[in-house]
Amino acid sequence: MDTPEGFAKWIKKLKVKATGVRPVSLPGRGLGMIATRDLKKGEAIMKIPISIIHSLHSVPADIKAKLGPDMSTHGLVAAQLTFFGPESIGWVKTVPSYAEFEEVVPLLWPDELQQLLPREARDITLDQKSRFGTDWARFHAAYPDSRYEDYMVGWTLVNTRAFYYETPDLLMLPWHDRVALLPAADLFNHTSSGCTVMFSPECYTVTTDKKYKAGTEVCTSYGDLSNDSLMAEYGFVLDDNEWDKLCLDDVILPRLNETQRLGLKANGYLGEYMLQTTGTKRSANVWIALRVLVAKRPQWNKYVNGEEDSEGTLQKAIGASIDDRSRAAAGVASPAMGADRDSNQASSRTSESFRSGMMTAL
Repeated sequence: MDTPEGFAKWIKKLKVKATGVRPVSLPGRGLGMIATRDLKKGEAIMKIPISIIHSLHSVPADIKAKLGPDMSTHGLVAAQLTFFGPESIGWVKTVPSYAEFEEVVPLLWPDELQQLLPREARDITLDQKSRFGTDWARFHAAYPDSRYEDYMVGWTLVNTRAFYYETPDLLMLPWHDRVALLPAADLFNHTSSGCTVMFSPECYTVTTDKKYKAGTEVCTSYGDLSNDSLMAEYGFVLDDNEWDKLCLDDVILPRLNETQRLGLKANGYLGEYMLQTTGTKRSANVWIALRVLVAKRPQWNKYVNGEEDSEGTLQKAIGASIDDRSRAAAGVASPAMGADRDSNQASSRTSESFRSGMMTAL
């Protein structure tokens, strides 16, 4: 697969149809797909037949029986990879080792490093640890001679390369467990806005979202994902991510008194305080919390609609946020927000994110 001829031979064996693209090694990015000629917008550049998709239906029956009905689809496909290797689903020379995953994927990091992750990335990683722990316990109980590292590689391969997939059986499972592996389609790297990947009863089709010049990288989009999410799920971040956002829970929650917490919880606005780089609506949780912090008597209907109230809390929240941005950069507490120095230093990313995102949000 290192040459155009090798790639053509490989996809022919898989019965994948590809036109105008091929994989290359990209410095610092691993494998990626480039255009071999000028591509038009709306051009179908790859089709992956349903027959080579690997999911719940393709796991060998003896593995399913051994692991039992409670094993997740993710865990079952990881078990198949553990026993039969990536070659069993058509992967050749495209799969990272345990050591390579350990360098970039937070799931494999020590607990003390995971605790230093930004809030969103940390929450995702903790959820992964819980799900992996459940799957590994079941797998190890059924196959006690198995190696932790081998199963972790299989599980992480599924986690970093799976596509969303629906069948009648999978629709009975939680959405995060409706997964499938699509050899060749997973060679495309991610960008904020990239080629579409559409499912039909016959195949998955990758279609260009714009024109591409020959020699340029062609990417798909894994979704509207922040850099924290990309870091936790895939082990990379984008330099320019239009969907990036910052969770301010670690900054705002410590500043709320008990009455404010109870009011926000009762109205469904406690936590998930996300600041968007593309702009944050005045009715978003983060703005409601900021207004509660400066309000004498919250006027919830005004907050929900993003309207100014009789106390002028919207303007006060904006002013307090701008003031807090400059104070955070200097490591000084904000009197308007009722914070102390410790809470101001709780997040090392606060000042950077306020600088890059707050003015856009305002």
